Amino acid sequence: MKHQPATIIYNKAKQFLQTDDFTKLCMLVGVDKNQTLLYSLHKSYREFKIPKANGTYRLIEAPVKKLMQILHRFNHYLQSAYYVYQTPASYGFIISAKNEKQPKNILENARKHLGHKYMMKMDFKDFFHQINKQRLFKMFKTVPFHFNRKSAQILANLFTYKERLPMGAPTSPVLSNFACIDFDNELQNWAEKRQITYTRFADDLTFSSDLEKFTNVHLNQVLDICNKHQLKLNEHKTKFYDENDPKEVTGLVLHKTVDIPQMFYRELSDDLRRLKSLVEAGFIVKQNYEDEVFKKYKQEVKGKINFIGMIEGYDSQIFYRYNQKLKKALALPNEEILFARWTHFNYF
Repeated sequence: MKHQPATIIYNKAKQFLQTDDFTKLCMLVGVDKNQTLLYSLHKSYREFKIPKANGTYRLIEAPVKKLMQILHRFNHYLQSAYYVYQTPASYGFIISAKNEKQPKNILENARKHLGHKYMMKMDFKDFFHQINKQRLFKMFKTVPFHFNRKSAQILANLFTYKERLPMGAPTSPVLSNFACIDFDNELQNWAEKRQITYTRFADDLTFSSDLEKFTNVHLNQVLDICNKHQLKLNEHKTKFYDENDPKEVTGLVLHKTVDIPQMFYRELSDDLRRLKSLVEAGFIVKQNYEDEVFKKYKQEVKGKINFIGMIEGYDSQIFYRYNQKLKKALALPNEEILFARWTHFNYF
């Protein structure tokens, strides 16, 4: 979503939250009512797995193209509504208004814990899958939503797959944020009483303090709040940090500033080498290397370089350096030199 003035965001939120009838909701959002109703009854998703850093796989449930378009439409209004009702602790998947001084993102989430002596990290287990259809149905009938029973039921059906939020739908992140509003507020109150800083970035929970070292006592108190709100943690992934321990929050390293770990740069360099090889291979066989797979891979590499800009600064030398590497990787090679190199197999 492009950054919009705060007045437009607030207006969108007001319109969406005050429209209780499903027909009027579809008109407001700009989707076909009958088609949306059909997708709410008959789910169309494509499932696949992608590897995670720890060697396991993450299940992705991607909506078909037309359903994806419908969900994107609803997501614009859901994001506007959450912008108005966001909790202080939530930092993940939140839109920013145009010219906003302190947008919430992964960098600001990490900065909240910068310089603190002690830290405790934990995350939810299968976060999206914990938010089921019945929970959404109840949520849509209460503040800040005031949808009638029929609208709440249809929307709960539309936004879920296999009776829970799918990992891959554009609406799942914002709906999980809505589902955690009461949880965030209670945990925020718990933290403030103990002079603890608490933030949540999607399923990652981070606590930091200068006054007391975190122990299992703190963990159990957080677990009690989780259980009260029917949310489960990955207890075996909870990590405690002492004063002199190197600290990391959502993949970012906390030194005197928030920095990107060296592993990220090593992996990005490998990605750039692969990208260059793909360009060369396409050039050698005289095929169009701008196919969908290539475009997606190129976009991922660009996204990683843009991430460097967000964390280190778009005027930083390291951002400039990796942008130059990307240009070299995408540049069409010298045909004579390339063929000589790719066809020189005498050393085998």
